[in-house]
Amino acid sequence: MPSNKKSMNGKNFCRKHSLKLWAAAFLAAMLPFSPVNSAPDNNTVFIRDVEPNYRTDEIPVIRSESSLFDFVPEGKVEQIKLTGIYPERSFRFYSPKNEIISKASVTLKYTPSPSLIPQQSQLNIFLNGQIQKTLPITKEQLGNPVTAVVELNTKNIEESNRMTIEFVGVYTNNCGNVANPSLWLTIDESSYMSFSKQQLRLANDLSILPVPFANTLSPAATTLPVLFTQNPSATLKKAAGTFASWVGTKTDWRGAEFPVYIKELPQQKNFVTFITNTERPEFLKDFPQVKGPLVTIVDAPKTSFAKVLVIAGRDENDLVVATEWLATNSQTLTGSSAEIKDFKPAPNRQAYDAPNWIPTGDKVTFESLAKYRGQLRSSGLHPAPITLEIRLPPDLYMVNRSNVDLDLRYRYTKPTSGEPAQMRFLLNEQLVESFDLDPNKNSSSFNSKFSLLNGLANMWNGTSVPSGLLGADNILQFDFQYGLAVPGGSVENCKSVALIPSQVEIDPGSTIDFSGFYHFAKLPNLNLFTVSGFPFTKYADLSETGIVIGKDASPAVLTTYLNTMARMSAQTGYPVTKAVVVENIDKKTLEDKDILVFGDSSGVLNSLDGKDSSVAIEALKKGISDSFIGDKAQKNSSAVVAEDAGVAAIVQYQSPFDSERSVVAVLGDGQDGSFLINKRLMYPGDLKLIDGGVAIFRTNAAPVTYEGVQTYYTGSLPWHQRIWYSMLDQPLLLVLFTLVCATLFAGGIYYLMHSLIRFRSRRNK
Repeated sequence: MPSNKKSMNGKNFCRKHSLKLWAAAFLAAMLPFSPVNSAPDNNTVFIRDVEPNYRTDEIPVIRSESSLFDFVPEGKVEQIKLTGIYPERSFRFYSPKNEIISKASVTLKYTPSPSLIPQQSQLNIFLNGQIQKTLPITKEQLGNPVTAVVELNTKNIEESNRMTIEFVGVYTNNCGNVANPSLWLTIDESSYMSFSKQQLRLANDLSILPVPFANTLSPAATTLPVLFTQNPSATLKKAAGTFASWVGTKTDWRGAEFPVYIKELPQQKNFVTFITNTERPEFLKDFPQVKGPLVTIVDAPKTSFAKVLVIAGRDENDLVVATEWLATNSQTLTGSSAEIKDFKPAPNRQAYDAPNWIPTGDKVTFESLAKYRGQLRSSGLHPAPITLEIRLPPDLYMVNRSNVDLDLRYRYTKPTSGEPAQMRFLLNEQLVESFDLDPNKNSSSFNSKFSLLNGLANMWNGTSVPSGLLGADNILQFDFQYGLAVPGGSVENCKSVALIPSQVEIDPGSTIDFSGFYHFAKLPNLNLFTVSGFPFTKYADLSETGIVIGKDASPAVLTTYLNTMARMSAQTGYPVTKAVVVENIDKKTLEDKDILVFGDSSGVLNSLDGKDSSVAIEALKKGISDSFIGDKAQKNSSAVVAEDAGVAAIVQYQSPFDSERSVVAVLGDGQDGSFLINKRLMYPGDLKLIDGGVAIFRTNAAPVTYEGVQTYYTGSLPWHQRIWYSMLDQPLLLVLFTLVCATLFAGGIYYLMHSLIRFRSRRNK
């Protein structure tokens, strides 16, 4: 129980925010459970042990402290130094709809320059543009560490918040210069922010989805438990995978994890559950019988704030309909419940039409690449780089054309005459072009063909697929740099300087053109899978994918499956609605599909370091085949399951049913192995470094990769490109082929000239 002091603070807080809290209570009271087109009696009580409570002073206060440097928008930094030219630094923090910050403060630890004039120099703290406190710099503080605590006004806190620290430095009363090196103040990395937070019980309103179940605001990853009443069937696995993929489209790069609970109720958390008229958890046993697919939000049992997203149906086929409808129509939801009628599934997606992938059939404007308003503009004394993200189909074959057409137009503030200024174009942090800004103009343009190859060395380094500047995920940066010379002066001839911020902008009509490329890739190559989900995401809805999960898969394996679905959809921007989920490998079902396997049979790879990788992979392939074919699923699975040694693996090899199709197996031994792979799926940074056909993950060790057993290819190339491609892998053969071509060409020229001479000789006779 909270202390009396805490209770008093809570009551004072409630009085401050009474309007907000009473509004929440009123809204919740006005939104009873009443499904659209399916209306159970409003007096029916179907959740046990729930006593709704909207008084936040009875919800525990959660106090937390975090390093101030963690809130830097560009990512954590090592040092913050404020100067006369760079006098401000901003920090961002967030307050989602389902929580309220009752108290916030920042503890600043800083050291001011010993050359500052006391009292005239100061620090100003702003929150969302509102001044919070001014900290004068006193004589005793000069050159010494200072600690100051600033309380932030919670009335100024919004969902997305920007706290700004402004340094006002004065070092002389006569003719100061903002560029003087004496003007500085450093902020120590031990500075921190403190928060007192309370969870709010939101109204049961579908219109706020994916809140509170997924985070779409802060950079934090989402953890959303999934509750099953028993080990799910293949149909229910498909429904759960579609739901997880929908969450993945919302969380995007932030990551998402779905811990699976079977019969065990998640405590003090928002979660999702799937129910039918015959199978439902105990706390929903009085839930009304449904007449069709239904999506609703209810209060979680034994908690004062958590919510449950209930996906209901008469049977499991209804659950598939409900999740597909939710994944494709969630933006139209209102009220506490929605019953789905006359649902028509969306048609299958076309190849390479993922919403997050840039179209490769025609020119694309920068306006279509921008994700938010103002992304193509920047301003300031040193404008921040304008950044655009480009996601490409990962199997683009880029050797057939070494350049990409870029038609770039940009506008800028005229640089001061005589001062240098440049626009630098960077691709994935590598400089491509740089241009001087003409002081007589305020706009410019250029057409560029920037190379996809790192140089001729790639033709001779033994790699089969040429590497280049471009990959599946790419960052374009346009960095405008202005030289800043601040004139000085003297007491007799003081020069006052007002620094004018510069404004720069990329014309939205600028274009980039990736048309003309073929789709072709050499496999196995796990980098294509870990970065973009290829080959499965070739069709964004996974319509040509077969997913294999054992009948009695453990909760850890189910979590891996759901995490992977979310990861793939975060890359494509479209939910997984068309994948086929089976429990056994069946040729009739899977022969025309790429196969994705989830299991716990990576134990055969424990001794991979001591044997040839091909032997281990063949053993693994046999183990997977034996474990998932018909009645052998239970009989032979133990043959390839090791003890919980903390080993996980991702393996890719050619499908036994189709020479251009792939099998990718995501495997983890026990809880530790599954933990390893799930954390990397949630935070996939080091997955980008994986290639080859086998990747092994062990505790406290970097991933180790091995080449696959047998190479194979996907996609198609014209015959002349096939010849060129085959030569890239054989440098000596390439030289020989070049010499032969040169000889034939020279012979042809010789024969032609000789024939011409003979013809003229005969004519002269």
